Amino acid sequence: MQMFPQPKPQPEPEFPLVENAFAPELLVTGAAGMSLINGLLTITFESLHCDHSKTPPPVERVVVGRLAMPAASAQALLVGLHHFLGQHGLNPLQHPQETRQ
Repeated sequence: MQMFPQPKPQPEPEFPLVENAFAPELLVTGAAGMSLINGLLTITFESLHCDHSKTPPPVERVVVGRLAMPAASAQALLVGLHHFLGQHGLNPLQHPQETRQ
């Protein structure tokens, strides 16, 4: 994971990271839900979409993907996000302002 500004040097990971230019990217506007079953955390992501087949087009929340990872990896992600947001002047514990329009 690339972070800017670069974090303090860490020991080399046990396995090298191989870049994949064809890895899918998702734009999500929120997390619809989470579950923790047998040590596996699953996050369901959503995105707001307009149904232009109707007038006026209603805005709908559409599931666009799911991320499943072991609980220990989710904890490491949480710590990394907390550190990254703090580096950029964002309080990771503050409830975000609603940005959906």
